[in-house]
Amino acid sequence: MKSRIVRFACYLGLTVLTGCAATGEVVMLELHAVPPAGEAHMQESDGVRVAVVPFQDARSEKGPLGTRAHLWGGTSSFDIEGGEPGAVVARVIADYLQHQGWRAVAMAPSQVAGPAFNGHPDVKLSGTVLAFSVHATSTIGSTEIKVATKLDVEAENMADGSIVRMTLNGTGSQTVFCYCVPEDAQRLISEVLSESIGKLVADTRVEGNLLRLK
Repeated sequence: MKSRIVRFACYLGLTVLTGCAATGEVVMLELHAVPPAGEAHMQESDGVRVAVVPFQDARSEKGPLGTRAHLWGGTSSFDIEGGEPGAVVARVIADYLQHQGWRAVAMAPSQVAGPAFNGHPDVKLSGTVLAFSVHATSTIGSTEIKVATKLDVEAENMADGSIVRMTLNGTGSQTVFCYCVPEDAQRLISEVLSESIGKLVADTRVEGNLLRLK
């Protein structure tokens, strides 16, 4: 499954350079769930208890999420708090599912049998981060931002041990007439990640307290 976001944003006025990332700086991005417009889909998922545990980081290159190539030379880096994309992905997934009416909580594996669901979640959601990157290139008058995500997701139904597996791909690009891009970068990667998670919601159904593929 593959999602793609392409945006061309035009900003009028003078470019303000104050506060922009300097060469060699690490810019921390704050990711968040971006639910689709409209009402949460309560009819199928209401009542299902989902424990979302941190994903394994299987990226080919560990470390920062990516780099920004500056107009006058040099680079700065993009990263996330703690440098652990698997934990951030789990949190964003849980937040997105909550917006969609699921009873989802991000937690450590050791907490799955804890008090959050009286020790009995209906579904344990885990997976692997295969790709998670954001890169930006500044040229005269504009900056191009590209992001890519790829997640292997595994949903284990605790009642019968059955497993639903999906691979979620997401890509996005954005061109902005601005040299200060941290907010644009974190917004774009949040949107791409959220759109991928939306595929999980769209392509599954709930039967009782079990998650099934449609």
